Amino acid sequence: MTLIIRNVKDILKDPNIKEPWPDNFVDWNHERDPALISQFEKILNEAEDEKPLQKFLAEHPYLLALAFRPHCCWVFPHPRFGGGQHIPDFAYCDKNSLGYAWTLVELESPRMESTNKDESISKDCHHAVEQILDYRRWLRDNALAEQKKYPGINADCEGWVVIGRRDGGRTEREQERLREFQKQRIEIASYDRLLSLANEHLTYVNKSWAKMAELKKSIEDAQAKEK
Repeated sequence: MTLIIRNVKDILKDPNIKEPWPDNFVDWNHERDPALISQFEKILNEAEDEKPLQKFLAEHPYLLALAFRPHCCWVFPHPRFGGGQHIPDFAYCDKNSLGYAWTLVELESPRMESTNKDESISKDCHHAVEQILDYRRWLRDNALAEQKKYPGINADCEGWVVIGRRDGGRTEREQERLREFQKQRIEIASYDRLLSLANEHLTYVNKSWAKMAELKKSIEDAQAKEK
């Protein structure tokens, strides 16, 4: 997966870029310390459940945002739907030429597995999927009320369940069963996939800024020689 940056200059020139949620705006197109990836991996390796990962991603939301090919985006840790009746781990909102696009993210423990030894879907994975479906049911009946705070959100939002570790080594039947959830617009991803996407895209962004700095310096050097 390659990060696609569209019209970034135009977006950054918009004085209202952070609206309507300035406190949740994610400045993803900015250089970041690569050590963050190592920190993420260390917390992942030591975590007994999802709580430390929830905390870390809430503190560094651009690591989560980078998994979604962002344009202009916001991340909401523990958004409260229905006054707190329904609380996803994260809501991710991206704004593009079509408007707002929402994704609800449910984190499960990295110690859990999405599939069982008999290649069936695990109880923990089913539970997380049901949570996403419950949020959608609420939004189906209460979208207008929730849109007062979260414009554009509705029952058609995407869903992500992050559970377990590496995806590699799964049988074809396991992979096929996990892909079945995509028909419901729910992606089942491991934490290692999330980590890999964050690392890939953070590296891409950092290299882009480094190239821009080199280009700026070469232009300045050329201008200095002409004087």
